Amino acid sequence: MTVLTVASSKGGPGKTTLCQVLAGSLAGQCKLVVLDADPTQALSRWATSTYEGPTFETFAEPDETQLAHLIGTKAETADLVLVDTAGFGNRAATVAMTSADAVLVPTLAGEADITEAEKTVRLVDGLAKAARRDIPARVMFNRVRRTSLAKHAEAEADRAKLPRLLSSLSDLVAYGEMSYSGRLPTSGPAAAEVSALIEELIKLGWIPTSTRNDV
Repeated sequence: MTVLTVASSKGGPGKTTLCQVLAGSLAGQCKLVVLDADPTQALSRWATSTYEGPTFETFAEPDETQLAHLIGTKAETADLVLVDTAGFGNRAATVAMTSADAVLVPTLAGEADITEAEKTVRLVDGLAKAARRDIPARVMFNRVRRTSLAKHAEAEADRAKLPRLLSSLSDLVAYGEMSYSGRLPTSGPAAAEVSALIEELIKLGWIPTSTRNDV
């Protein structure tokens, strides 16, 4: 089993969109449980009311105590537990990061976004030391526009020695449409980006590799 937490100390970098992409891509591949620790419950609403695809378990649980128990329980039987979190120093997010086998930190290209991504990575570092185990984290650029700003942001992240994915998600209409249609992009640049992201996470060992027929 793997617990993958999507987290950022800053609101608005696209945590929920990233979780939608991952959940929709992996639901047919493994026994997936999605936990929505964000009080807005945007991910769990999408999963239960909008999403069209292979089914997966989803729970809305913003309370940090209940969340800790839920992660532990579901991790015993699921192939992957995916946790969406709120920003702004949310205590449930801290629980989710401490319980994680890996943490994915989405960020935009702005200076404030890179700064907050660095804070989140350093926080994961500290939580890992306190827990006396390894919790790897990677920064992933989201809503990327292929401009000089994006290149500058990548250079700044590298200067800060932030571990980051090679994959990124662009600022494409397809991702916004997904939140209304419930369907993942199946063609074009968005579909190619999603495939590259999934492949990279598999290589890292952060998500399951085998297709299951009993889910």
